[in-house]
Amino acid sequence: MHFSSKHADDVARGVGGSGKAERFYDDIIPTVKNGKFNEWFDNLAPEELEKLWEIPELRKKIEDRIRRPGGYHEWHLVSRTPQFKKWGVSMDDIKEMRSLIEDVQFINPRGVHGGRGSTKAHNEILKIIDSSYDYEEFAHRLNEWASRRMKNGILDLPEGLRRY
Repeated sequence: MHFSSKHADDVARGVGGSGKAERFYDDIIPTVKNGKFNEWFDNLAPEELEKLWEIPELRKKIEDRIRRPGGYHEWHLVSRTPQFKKWGVSMDDIKEMRSLIEDVQFINPRGVHGGRGSTKAHNEILKIIDSSYDYEEFAHRLNEWASRRMKNGILDLPEGLRRY
């Protein structure tokens, strides 16, 4: 199902003012459990994702599905999903190129995911994404960052993100 302007209008009104928007969200955003989310995401045009992303309830559902199952660090930061969509990154790639949180150890300053140094590291990655012209530039710059900021350098990045 493609997301149209009519869908956006319906969501904004709470599905015709019925207050049944929650059910509508579940109808248009498949679950991870049924295995349809990745395909649904990949079939969206970037403009369609942007429309969905602008609606807080829908954005929250999409972000939740991207993060499932928990316990992983997404190198393709979830808050920048629309940018990765524009760059043509599939949801399978986004999910495959994650690291277990327990394996993410920063240096300069030292820290772990969710702990000391984590906010600084995430902010640095956000800057890399926001200032990159395309996906390859992002990946190369992330490698440069990892060589300075990760305990094992670029080896701490998922293989699909490594650039030599």
